[in-house]
Amino acid sequence: MRRDREGLDIRSIAPRGPRDDGPAGDPRIDLLLVHAVHDALRRDVDRLVTWSRTCLPVVTSGWIDFMRYLTTYLDADADLLRQVLLGRNLSGPGLERAAAKMAQARRRVTLHAATVDDCLTGRGPGSRTAEYMTRLDTALTAYLDYEQSVVLPLVATSITTSEWADFDAAQRHPLGLRSGVALCAWLIDGAPPDRQQAIRQLFPPAVRLAHRWFGARHTRRIRWGEPVPVTSSQLGHARRLAR
Repeated sequence: MRRDREGLDIRSIAPRGPRDDGPAGDPRIDLLLVHAVHDALRRDVDRLVTWSRTCLPVVTSGWIDFMRYLTTYLDADADLLRQVLLGRNLSGPGLERAAAKMAQARRRVTLHAATVDDCLTGRGPGSRTAEYMTRLDTALTAYLDYEQSVVLPLVATSITTSEWADFDAAQRHPLGLRSGVALCAWLIDGAPPDRQQAIRQLFPPAVRLAHRWFGARHTRRIRWGEPVPVTSSQLGHARRLAR
């Protein structure tokens, strides 16, 4: 039995997914989770751009969450594309070109995210945080747009249900009850009520119940568009960076 760092059975709390090798184009291959992750990443980077223009350049819990989910998704995405677009002989033109373009765009996103992180942690110029955040926004938006319009249609008609389940699980590993609730809360933040309900149904009862009890804690964390409370030492550090 696989257990995560919280000592919980991963299979009992991870979002449910098919495990048999159904044919490509199987209707059980549901893209809802992918689209929900895309929407959440777009929402966060939009908030980050606003935040970077109005607040001190310091690391916040919101940035840490964004980086964790972004990195997890990009890693799972890279593995999926290698397996599906390049790991088999698929008919149709442009598969290698699509995979190469996605890899290049993914490297661009990773580079800009690392540059922003340097600005926020004191390894880079804090005065240029907003500039680099805008570049990250542009790169991530282009990456997600291309994936949605070109890559996902290819994947949806080529992947087996077991491969999809592996990709699905890779986005949440390691996942315990607490991190499952955090993921659920992150995905539904700002989504329309009907979409929130559909996303909740991706998770098993244990996570849905725990989210109902504890999910509100996630929404009480630092808001992106408001000034970030910092210590006096952080304030002095930020002012020195901005000179």
